[in-house]
Amino acid sequence: MAMKSFFIKHYLGYALAIIRSTTGVLWYLVLIGLSSAMIVLLKDNAIFWPLNSAITVLSIVATPVIYGIYFELIEDTYSSVGTIIKRYLLNYLWLLFRMYLPVVFLAGLPMVLLTGSGSGYFETIIVCFSLLYIYVIPTYYHSGQQRGAISAGISFLLKNFSSSTPLILALLLLETAVLVLQHNKSLLLESGGLVYISLDFAFFMVASIIDFALFIVLVYILKDTAFPTQN
Repeated sequence: MAMKSFFIKHYLGYALAIIRSTTGVLWYLVLIGLSSAMIVLLKDNAIFWPLNSAITVLSIVATPVIYGIYFELIEDTYSSVGTIIKRYLLNYLWLLFRMYLPVVFLAGLPMVLLTGSGSGYFETIIVCFSLLYIYVIPTYYHSGQQRGAISAGISFLLKNFSSSTPLILALLLLETAVLVLQHNKSLLLESGGLVYISLDFAFFMVASIIDFALFIVLVYILKDTAFPTQN
């Protein structure tokens, strides 16, 4: 059953409403975003290394937990942050490992074997697989199982590729913007600390909201199709 393209705007309205309702999540993102931007200016000072590590861990943990919060709000089954961490975190990290370990190996192999191949090739491969995996994480939350989520998510995309094109383009623009920011980080730092912090924080907030909105939209798409769940 293919998803009709005009439903995306409808789902997006739901997504933005859910995101606006979770003020605690938004304040957490503000804290992480500001901390991540400012810690870059202090990275050469060894005394701040533990803080940098803590921020990195919190950033990694935040994504699957926030996905879990939004998913359970959609399902009207929200319990607590602690329960969500126990329910989703480890399986999410294991799924991410299974998704990207072969990709990293595939993307890195030509850099080892072929003289002169640069990081652009590596990043292009990663982005391409990110687009291919667009339904995998929502499939994991929707089905409740990380086993089989990769094949099921890819299969769903291929069957609904045309209808999913707007979402693929949105993710492509987001991934491209991330790469552009990373490649211009040194230039931004040369422009001044305040400039870098402001731009990095603004980008982090916008990118995070787009990412979570996409996740919510994708979950709604899975819910409104004949997609199997464990329930």
